[in-house]
Amino acid sequence: MPSDPGTASLHPEFGRLAAARKIMGVRGSTGSLTEDRVNAERWVARFGGAADPDDGAVVRTGAHSVTIRPADEAADAPWVVYVHGGGMVYYSTSVFQPFLRRLARELRAPVEAFDYPKAPEHTVEESVERLAERISLRCRTLTDRPLVLAGDSVGGLLSLYLALRVLPGVFSRIVLLYPVLDLRTERDSYRAFGEGLFLDRDAMRLFTSFLAPFFAARAFDPMDLPESDLDRLPECSIVTAGCDVLRDEGLDWARAVAARSPGLRHRHFPDLPHDFCLYAGRLASAGSAVAEIARTAFPLEERGRSW
Repeated sequence: MPSDPGTASLHPEFGRLAAARKIMGVRGSTGSLTEDRVNAERWVARFGGAADPDDGAVVRTGAHSVTIRPADEAADAPWVVYVHGGGMVYYSTSVFQPFLRRLARELRAPVEAFDYPKAPEHTVEESVERLAERISLRCRTLTDRPLVLAGDSVGGLLSLYLALRVLPGVFSRIVLLYPVLDLRTERDSYRAFGEGLFLDRDAMRLFTSFLAPFFAARAFDPMDLPESDLDRLPECSIVTAGCDVLRDEGLDWARAVAARSPGLRHRHFPDLPHDFCLYAGRLASAGSAVAEIARTAFPLEERGRSW
């Protein structure tokens, strides 16, 4: 696993996309949060690719979640609960649907993604409480199969918190995709990949300003988990990206937790940036990474044995 920022080289597909972003003059912020949100979703819709209309998936949209059931669903499939990223400021489950449909197809398992109120209109406390309530109520109805909790970016942080502090013992596995894990320290990857890619350093600082007080008030620091939290940690997989401001905290967390919880699974994609899963419908490198994540982070070979 690379630790020197100079050793990371962005995949040519994403390099071309980053160059196009620069040529188009895409800014991290316009000064209007409403406009920034629209621009962020428009970018993903344009360059991330659309859902395959012929994949046979059944999509059901509820009041606060969307459920995707693939055409070829395995009889022993777990139910995947998904918490999307976006710093608790951006995105919704609709933005993630192309990726989630791809993931459901690769896993041959249903995926249900949950929306939650966004900051700064809502406090992080309000948002997490609503999200926890919605997921908790849903999990009570899913008694006939194992449950897997997954999330990307801040959704990874929220998934870890929910699994350890809110719903311990509910999930058979958690899967963290390029997660936010350190709300106190900016490592070298912040300097190496803080501009011009798909999660800018300044945006991450904004997200941290909302998130840090909530987790500090609850003494929840993923980089310093006490034994009581590790004892509650279900089977866990983490995916990190090599060209990502969050790279170094993810690598450090994976090393530290693996030393204390040997069952941890870690898959690193050295030439991919943050949010690469959102581009799985358009870029072959992202699509093949999602397929590999389905095979390795969600260990299908364990079905019928330890699910």
